[in-house]
Amino acid sequence: MTVEAYRKAASRLSPKLSPSALAQLGNSIEQVLTDAPSSVYSIPDSVRHDAFVLTNKSGTTSHPFEEAGSEIKNNPGAAIRSIGNSRRVFLINSSLSPVELDGLSHRIRALASNDAINSILVANPLEDVASNCDMSENTTCLPSFMEEGESPSRGVGGPWGDHLSDSMKTLLQENYGEGLAVPIVSSGYDARNIYDAGMHTRLDQLERELMAPLISLSKAVRGSYDETINSSPSKVPLISIPNGLTTDSGYSLLLGSYVLATHSTSLKILNPLRGLAFDPVGLSYLLPRLGWEFGQTSKEYSKACGVLLALAGYEANAEDMVATGLATHYIGSPYKLNILERGLSELNSFAGQALRPKPKSLHGREQNDEYDVNEDFRNVAVGNLIQHISEYDAAGANEYGCYLRDDLDEETGLFLKDKDPSITLVEDRIQMYGEVVSQFVSWGATFQDALLEPTVEGIIARLEEIAATKAEFEGKSGCEEDVMVAEQAETLVSNMKQRSPLALRTMHRLLQQGAETDETLESCMEREKTSQMRLFSKKDGDFVRWAESGKGTGLVGMKGIASTMKEKEDTFSNWNHASVKEVTDDEVEEIVSDA
Repeated sequence: MTVEAYRKAASRLSPKLSPSALAQLGNSIEQVLTDAPSSVYSIPDSVRHDAFVLTNKSGTTSHPFEEAGSEIKNNPGAAIRSIGNSRRVFLINSSLSPVELDGLSHRIRALASNDAINSILVANPLEDVASNCDMSENTTCLPSFMEEGESPSRGVGGPWGDHLSDSMKTLLQENYGEGLAVPIVSSGYDARNIYDAGMHTRLDQLERELMAPLISLSKAVRGSYDETINSSPSKVPLISIPNGLTTDSGYSLLLGSYVLATHSTSLKILNPLRGLAFDPVGLSYLLPRLGWEFGQTSKEYSKACGVLLALAGYEANAEDMVATGLATHYIGSPYKLNILERGLSELNSFAGQALRPKPKSLHGREQNDEYDVNEDFRNVAVGNLIQHISEYDAAGANEYGCYLRDDLDEETGLFLKDKDPSITLVEDRIQMYGEVVSQFVSWGATFQDALLEPTVEGIIARLEEIAATKAEFEGKSGCEEDVMVAEQAETLVSNMKQRSPLALRTMHRLLQQGAETDETLESCMEREKTSQMRLFSKKDGDFVRWAESGKGTGLVGMKGIASTMKEKEDTFSNWNHASVKEVTDDEVEEIVSDA
């Protein structure tokens, strides 16, 4: 059957088909048109406004149409839906299978080169917030602005969801705060599943089915041209809204044009607690260059902040991420996703963002088809929309494009020069007009000398010296700040000693090499891939020991849906080396050296 015949048949049949049958037809057409790999079909793509039907914990579905639930067996890790002239990627599961990583990479790369849309929006569903990270009731995967008030299966709840009473929510809030209701946006993949599948023992398979898809996904999100697959150049921006915790290779989904941080956004590197180092997403290149892209103050402490995040287990919050360029904008409320979705759905496509007519082609004269007369207007409307819903961006501008650092009062540093403080409520002044403070950058500056020691052993020793000063200052008037610094140093030392010594040494070496001026993102990804594969496959290595132990990475969660009990994962400690002092240079070189 010809391509034209496929399209003609699809146009006639689509109104009569169920969502699943239509998806299967779309997959068949896609394979004919693009020669897409089979992994693409692990990430379903809806071409109509019908709701995806996802199963809940009991294996059934609460979808309002009974016949819709009978066709669903396994929920996908992610799904893509058309929202007007934009495309929304729903991150349904916090970890994706290797097949899903490869499929999502291909889908994002294909969408990014599509000039019939204006953007790609990647976000975890807001239902995570409304149900205390419990997706069992989410059976629609509708755009957020359609979910609000239109979903037949649920309403929009608060941070503890609609399944708890107001008194229970109050109790949870008072005892545990909102932190435990924050979902994990993405960890990339599940390391224990890799072990259970035995993939860590088969290097060819590990490289082909996990490492290569991670690199491909990172490049696709970043919009990089990939010569190995002769991909089309990216045209439309990719926007990420990570409402919750992102860890390790999950950051590959935050490499796009815009990363919009909510008040719940955070980033943490947990791999050293599994005996692993950097996943091949380029963090060994990016972390030593924090703050460089937007000329931020944090660039003066970029290397120290990189060590703090990678080795010391520091969790960077939303303000920290924007202050260092790990996120591009701060939007505050996650429900601004509703506004963004609706706005993107109504904006013109990339091809339609044109103010100037295409030059006329005259007979006998050469025409420069590569020159786009509307290049200056492409994607500008998307950027303006994002700026409008943001409170401020990484360059220091607010939603009106005003740079706060230029307009703050020189004496107080709190109020805009042209504003009368008397007309502003006291509780709003700092929030609206004050400079944004990042504790992450402050700690990087405070401990910079210690964190820039040439060895991990030296870093720990210097931090221990600072921690030991607590006894000297504790209880003395005016020394509260010194005590706080000593306690933070003590926490950092404790975090580092929990982690695999070999993994710490490996990551430190990768950061040092990635900081070199002649390094590129691609070269660092290749080095990260080689090192990670060797840590995965090392016989009786730290990763194998961790995986066999059944222990986790210390994350805190709620035990059950309606329980007030906290549940914290145990961390592993039986590493091959008791401390970083026992790790030899030869062992590190064996891991990080070129193959």
